[in-house]
Amino acid sequence: MDKLTKKFRSRGHRITQSRLAITDILSRTDKPLTVSEIRRSLSQRKVTVDKVTVYRELTFLVREGIAGEVDFGEGAKRFESADRDHHHVVCVNCRRVEDVVLRHDIAAEERRIAQKKGFTITHHALEFFGLCASCR
Repeated sequence: MDKLTKKFRSRGHRITQSRLAITDILSRTDKPLTVSEIRRSLSQRKVTVDKVTVYRELTFLVREGIAGEVDFGEGAKRFESADRDHHHVVCVNCRRVEDVVLRHDIAAEERRIAQKKGFTITHHALEFFGLCASCR
């Protein structure tokens, strides 16, 4: 957290209890969380934050590159720590989510595509959907 606190201060941002708690929650989980799940975790930690503040903090954390946002097409965005270099496999039945690390260098592919197509790529999303072993 000290590194993160320094980062916030160096950019002139406030260090709030809710901001630090949300960041800590995201860094300790192994799957992307919905706002409801984040609020539940905050409540378990006895950190009182209304829904609007949670959304505002998540927007800030995504903008600052501290959190990442993923959408599995379920009507709710999910959030995770941005320091992870992975994608996800999602069960379309039970909604189980697992991390997937690709063997090939996605960053190199992204650079190749950007050069070939003349794009400046700011981000990408790659998720795999199917049925987990339990739901098959």
